[in-house]
Amino acid sequence: MKETKHLLSEFEAPSKEQWREAAEQLLKGKPFDKIMKRMTPEGIELEPIFWRDVLDDLPSADSLPGFDGYLRGTTAGGYQSKIWEIAQELPYGTPEEFNRAAREDLMRGQTALNVILDVASLRGVDPDGAIPGEVGACGISLACLEDFRTALREIVPTAIGMHFRSGCAGLSVASMFFAWAREQGADLKDLSGSFGMDPLAVRAAAGGLPISLGNLLDEMAVLTRYCAGQAPSMKAIGVSTLPYHQAGASAVEELCVALATGADYLQAMSERGIEIDDAARQTRFSLAIGPNFFMEIAKIRAARMLWAKVVEAFGGGEEAQKITLHARTGLYNKTQTDPYVNLLRTTTEALSGVIAGVDSLCVGTFDETTRLPDTFGRRIARNTQIILQEECELTAVADPAGGSWAIEWLTAQVAEKAWAFFQEIEAKGGMAASLKAGLIQDRIGRTAAEQDRQLNQRRISLVGTNVYPNVEESPLDPRVPRYEDLRDARALEIENRRVGLDEKADDAVMEALGRIPGAEVDGLVDAVIAAVEAGATTGELTRALRGDADPDEATKPLRATRLSSRYEGLRAAAADFAEQTGRRPLIFLVNLGPLRRHKPRADFTRSFFETGGFEVLSPSGFEQAEEAVAALAESSAGIAVVCGTDEDYAERFTVFAEAIKAELPEIRLVLAGHPGEQEAAFREAGMDDYIFVKSDNYETNRQYLEGLGVL
Repeated sequence: MKETKHLLSEFEAPSKEQWREAAEQLLKGKPFDKIMKRMTPEGIELEPIFWRDVLDDLPSADSLPGFDGYLRGTTAGGYQSKIWEIAQELPYGTPEEFNRAAREDLMRGQTALNVILDVASLRGVDPDGAIPGEVGACGISLACLEDFRTALREIVPTAIGMHFRSGCAGLSVASMFFAWAREQGADLKDLSGSFGMDPLAVRAAAGGLPISLGNLLDEMAVLTRYCAGQAPSMKAIGVSTLPYHQAGASAVEELCVALATGADYLQAMSERGIEIDDAARQTRFSLAIGPNFFMEIAKIRAARMLWAKVVEAFGGGEEAQKITLHARTGLYNKTQTDPYVNLLRTTTEALSGVIAGVDSLCVGTFDETTRLPDTFGRRIARNTQIILQEECELTAVADPAGGSWAIEWLTAQVAEKAWAFFQEIEAKGGMAASLKAGLIQDRIGRTAAEQDRQLNQRRISLVGTNVYPNVEESPLDPRVPRYEDLRDARALEIENRRVGLDEKADDAVMEALGRIPGAEVDGLVDAVIAAVEAGATTGELTRALRGDADPDEATKPLRATRLSSRYEGLRAAAADFAEQTGRRPLIFLVNLGPLRRHKPRADFTRSFFETGGFEVLSPSGFEQAEEAVAALAESSAGIAVVCGTDEDYAERFTVFAEAIKAELPEIRLVLAGHPGEQEAAFREAGMDDYIFVKSDNYETNRQYLEGLGVL
């Protein structure tokens, strides 16, 4: 047999020391650690290269999918055992619109319904009792059984997963769904999905709850017990990190609050007589996926391992330790400017989730920060997942990230830091107590502030926002309904249904509602279902269930935002200015000398100010100050930026600055670059300001727009 020759055996592998020495030579004296290493918002210092020996201290690196704490997945076969659900959100306000989109998308590759409710439904009020702007906002208005019939028309309840994000309204939403499913002839044991009851997420986002947390946990326990017995594949408890991600939480903070919230719910369910195994199996986690590709993979992998550890500490068995994970592409890094870039962002985020091994996934539409999606937007988002399933062969490998030196190390780092913060929260009394004390809000607030600072200084980039802006783009058509009209229409529907009830039917509703307050715990869900079947509305159910329950204590809410929102405010103000005056605010570049000398700083300056919506005029280079003064005066710009080399500045800046200020004393004169030791001399000549790579890009643009009267 011919001997196989291994070519790599002829080369000696370089050691760490040799590699670092070669890298330092290429850096030509620049500090290795500063240039080659990077600190993440999670407080993890990333190395430029990883070596096999990082696995030596990671015993979990030898684990297998489906075993050993489930780091590598909860099943041995990964997606070969069960492929992830394509669970897209359909954020339409009326049951008719929702049904139209649902039937269309389920025929084109979507495999689960992800139902998000409007503000009124989440509050447990009927449309006619809601504040204008609450009905149809952020989700579907579901006020009675008839709405479920309309929203889910021609959909087979046992054919797909049905997931609801019910917040504090889990008991009434679940009862309406069960009533509808029974009406369709379905056995509740054959249903699959979740109800996502998550009062702590509501408290974090809104700063309060409709009734006390204790009362809501009582409702959660009732629903959990019922689902565990009657519909075991419908999960009552939700743990959503979306409000925390939307406020700027790091991956470590997001994972930590998920664990702490889940632990609070396990404790609360145990105190109400529910077995830990049942409570854990009834819990579904919903994590956001951010832009850091490898960090998000590590976060999701670490979540499986750490949740198993939490459940084990409560005494849960091995099967109960298996986490159910839904993921959704985050909103924090999505932009209204250059919105089609969001297509690329969601693609990498979806890939992170799939590689990490989620059970279900929602890919947001590219325009979700601006408007309701159309067929095109939904199709692109849905097909992102279908391509990952059908064309990328990711379903053929269990835990494709497993064994990667960098990802295994990063997973361990994320797990270690999240566990440390989790222990800190537990020491303060748990998640509910930490939210009440403001511990979570303050920590996430600091992280968000640091990300804002880095964005403003362009140390982190948002393409189309603080780098590579497209100032000529046309904004998307908002395509948002008039929520006042929607509320009036839905209120009229509910009122007409009430009027349409005959006396006998109305008596049946009242009788069914009257049974709810006195129902035994084990029979409460059946009593609510009976009221739904008789015709009771969401508002009537809420009043019957909660009566005169005390409201929750107010807490500090998280500040929901997006990274790009402040920049978008600048761009919007510049656009309004252009509409009023016929032209965007102007900046004139006083370019010194030939193109090859001024171009680098002229390009930097153009990009720097177009992020604020400025129109930047960049003429050919000037040799004489008089030419520059004449062109600047003709432009009518209120700000001039001198661009050239350091040598040009030393020789010519003073001459140009004095000439400009002599003829145009009101002009704001800016230097592109750091003046160094010549700052005093340049200021005396007329320099008002300078910009360079470390300047605060957002604040500079804001101040200049304000100075021109744009803001």
